[in-house]
Amino acid sequence: MTMSNNWKNLEEKLKVGTKIKIGPKYGKHTGCYDGGEIIELVEGYFEYDNGLYTETQTAPSIYSSSDEDYESIYHLFGNELEYFMDCEIIEP
Repeated sequence: MTMSNNWKNLEEKLKVGTKIKIGPKYGKHTGCYDGGEIIELVEGYFEYDNGLYTETQTAPSIYSSSDEDYESIYHLFGNELEYFMDCEIIEP
C-alpha cells in the first residue's frame, strides 16, 4: 500500500463523530495535548476565498474554545495527515 493510499484510508476514517486518542508522541510534538486525551471530531466551518467570492466549507474538526474557532483534521494532523503519529482511532 502506498503512502497516498494510507493517507486516503486514514482520511476516510476521520469523519464527524470519530473519537481519537491522542498519543504521547503527538502530544509532545504539538505541545497542545497530553497523551491519552480523547477528542471527538465535529463539523467545523471555514471561510474559503476562491478569488471571486467567499464561501463556507466544512471539514471534520475540533472546536477550540480558547481560540473560539475550529481546527480541522488538516490543522491538527497536517495536509497529508503526516502528524497523526501515535494517535489512534477509538472504535465504537
